[in-house]
Amino acid sequence: MGVRVHCHADLAVPQNLLRLTFADGQFDAVICECAFCTFPNKMAAAAEFARVLRPGGSMGLADLTRSGEVPPELQGLLAWIACIADALRIDEYAHYLSDADLTVDRIELHDDALTSLVHDIRTKLFAAELRVKLKHMNLPSLDFEQAKSLARAAAGAVKDGRFGHALITATKPG
Repeated sequence: MGVRVHCHADLAVPQNLLRLTFADGQFDAVICECAFCTFPNKMAAAAEFARVLRPGGSMGLADLTRSGEVPPELQGLLAWIACIADALRIDEYAHYLSDADLTVDRIELHDDALTSLVHDIRTKLFAAELRVKLKHMNLPSLDFEQAKSLARAAAGAVKDGRFGHALITATKPG
């Protein structure tokens, strides 16, 4: 039995994550997908994941990673919505898991998945703009130039290696 935490692009991170309503050692596996970077208290979140894992249980954490600062054009509300504002370096994610007494077993880079995601977003943005111009869709309040500028900045940051995606697996000793 496992528990999965997922809150991609969700600004309302549940505060009850600081204390999950499950018994100690109840799960064989915990998966945290695109959510850890959004938690205000990452140490408490990692400790809760470890607490609900049984000895020998596995933890999988997949999240956006970054190296360096968020580029200025990607700061602000968009950075929080896109889960990049508080993304961490890979070693920082591993450090939180280790500090929660989990043994980090493997770190896999999946930056290509992020490259594909940014490409898909840019393609959908182009298609939406074309549909609006052809009068097949009405989006009166959308600033396509700003959206395209942000998408270009995101693509550049991914290409430059400032953002990536990683999967980290860990085990609870015992």
